[in-house]
Amino acid sequence: MAKATQNKAPASTHSILHLVKQVQYKAYVRLEDVFQPLGITAVQFRLLTTLSTMPGTSSAELARLYDVKPQTMIKQIAMLENKELIERRVSDTNKRRLELRLTQAGADTLAECRRDSRAIERDILKILSAEEQRDLRRSLTRLLNSLEDSAKPEEFTPEYSRPGVQRG
Repeated sequence: MAKATQNKAPASTHSILHLVKQVQYKAYVRLEDVFQPLGITAVQFRLLTTLSTMPGTSSAELARLYDVKPQTMIKQIAMLENKELIERRVSDTNKRRLELRLTQAGADTLAECRRDSRAIERDILKILSAEEQRDLRRSLTRLLNSLEDSAKPEEFTPEYSRPGVQRG
């Protein structure tokens, strides 16, 4: 009974940050469900996306970027490598550095994940009109921009470099 009452509470009683987090969490769960048949997690999807835009990144750089322990990142890298979605190569400029790149299978899987994630986004947003979707995107972009340090990419801003801060 308490749950039914809680769900019927006027929207104005919920903080915006709470609502944003709840939407993010529920979308994350749906992503996990859709990616599961592909053998990919939402975290691995993010790593594949990062490597598609930043080929040659090392596991240490990824650990710093995502603010996780190197051991945690190495486990994720190993899983993606075992699935033959990424490969490690010795750097041309530093023989001690291993660079990570998507394999063709990784690029194909990423394309499928992107397609599926866009379908989820369309499904989640279908209750909003096209104008409401534009307004939401515009408002969220403005909020994000107001929180970013324009001199640095999001991943390197001070609030994201604190221990324990989880990105997206």
